[in-house]
Amino acid sequence: MSFPVPPGGAKGALDSPNALPVTVEEATAAWFSQVLGRPVATAEMVEAIHGTASKIRFKLTYEDGNDAATLPTHVCIKGGFNPVIVKLHPSLNAVYRREAEFFYHIAPTVPMRLPPVWYCGSDTVTGQGIVVFDDLKAAGCTFGNPLEAWPVERVRVGVEELALLHAKTWGAKEEDFPWLKEGLSLREVILSLMTEPAWAGRFLDEAAKPPVPDSMLDRERMIRAFKTLWATTNQDHMCVAHGDTHIGNTFVTAAGEPGFLDWQGLHANSCIHDVTYFVVGALTVEDRRAHEVELFDHYLVKLHEAGGPKLERAAIWDDYRKHHLHGFAWALAPPLMQPKDIVDAMTERHVAAMVDHQSMELLESLPGYVTEA
Repeated sequence: MSFPVPPGGAKGALDSPNALPVTVEEATAAWFSQVLGRPVATAEMVEAIHGTASKIRFKLTYEDGNDAATLPTHVCIKGGFNPVIVKLHPSLNAVYRREAEFFYHIAPTVPMRLPPVWYCGSDTVTGQGIVVFDDLKAAGCTFGNPLEAWPVERVRVGVEELALLHAKTWGAKEEDFPWLKEGLSLREVILSLMTEPAWAGRFLDEAAKPPVPDSMLDRERMIRAFKTLWATTNQDHMCVAHGDTHIGNTFVTAAGEPGFLDWQGLHANSCIHDVTYFVVGALTVEDRRAHEVELFDHYLVKLHEAGGPKLERAAIWDDYRKHHLHGFAWALAPPLMQPKDIVDAMTERHVAAMVDHQSMELLESLPGYVTEA
């Protein structure tokens, strides 16, 4: 399977021999002029938000004032602009490149609601990956907050967005996308968070412990469950998955329409991974219990309408039940990754779904159950 490159009007350069900016100071008016193809007079930094990736908001003016009618005046650059973090974790460069590669290779082919992108690129000098978006905040968009659940109707529109991605990339495997193999895989990240010291730090410290039932405090049991899920994932459901579809990776337009951000966790996986992770994390426990069957059915209809296969819920319901396990990753998140109030809120939603669907018991009953942690 392969995807076409963006149409000629799209600006981007992957694996460029020319170094991209790696500090805020290097994102100059001259650099913007180069990537936008028009002379930029000034590039004023409005805000710098540093996390795993940095998001730097700029206000631009153009030497030809008429260019402001066709080019952005407010942009957000996303990439590795915190040298301290990159030096500590060089593998993060692969994550930044992955997002640029998504917007270069896949986004132009999928009719999803995505922020307008003016440039996406990577280089072979620093390993940097950069995407230049419209500044969604300046455009009046808001961003999903894990502490605030969504109404059911908005989640319904969200699963329609996922159906578009999954249908377009149905049947994808990692070998179809060599760039998906860079950096740590989802499995490696989860297992690294389940080492004995990390586990003890999360669950033996009563002050840090998230709301997890005693039945899920057996580290080896949980590792076996994850390994069983990965070993028994239905290969007939593979596609390119967003990978991290929690509510904090979303935006909502001024008209109330949701879209997905943060494509750094893109990988080949079962479509059901994205759906369960999104639906459970975006709704209150009560709304999820009342509406998840309807939402899953709606997703399956939209998947088929978008060109994907016609799947019947009854035939794949156990797959849906199994994939709730991935939400347990919230309970493993250390304080440097997410604040405790967010970890606790999301853990509560995902653990409740695991209990409701007896995800652990189902995995442990499978013929392919992995008996060694």
